[in-house]
Amino acid sequence: MKNRIIIAALSIFSLSACSKSALDNNNGSGTANVIPASSVPSAVMTSFNNSFSNATETEWQRHSSSFEVQFNHSSQRHSAGFDDNGHQSSHSVICLEAAVPQVVLDAFRSRFPTDNVYEWKLRNDGTWRAHIMRGSVKYEATFSASGAFIKFEQAK
Repeated sequence: MKNRIIIAALSIFSLSACSKSALDNNNGSGTANVIPASSVPSAVMTSFNNSFSNATETEWQRHSSSFEVQFNHSSQRHSAGFDDNGHQSSHSVICLEAAVPQVVLDAFRSRFPTDNVYEWKLRNDGTWRAHIMRGSVKYEATFSASGAFIKFEQAK
């Protein structure tokens, strides 16, 4: 029951706007427009369905030259990026702070004592990425699974 509440809260949060400023892992920054699944090219949809056949609660976004989808799969919220030809360019698990290892949380807090994380992502390479806002500027801090600081940068 607790997982369903968390997933519902994430879904509501992720659907709260029709246009979002989002990180496009391949092409820099820009505004991502939420689009219906019917507007996603068939090559992209086929690739997504082959990789995540049981995905639910999908939300598609169009970037300048790519697509990003957030979805539920295996009791977790995910984000994946695809180019126009359906090649998957990224995949990460979107996590609540409770899912982040304590060593990573402690490392983040010691380095960034006044920043608040609005989203944690567990990346395919096992690193954790904290997404934070400073004013209206988005930043990302990346840590290894053991809590080692890797990098801090403005979101592209």
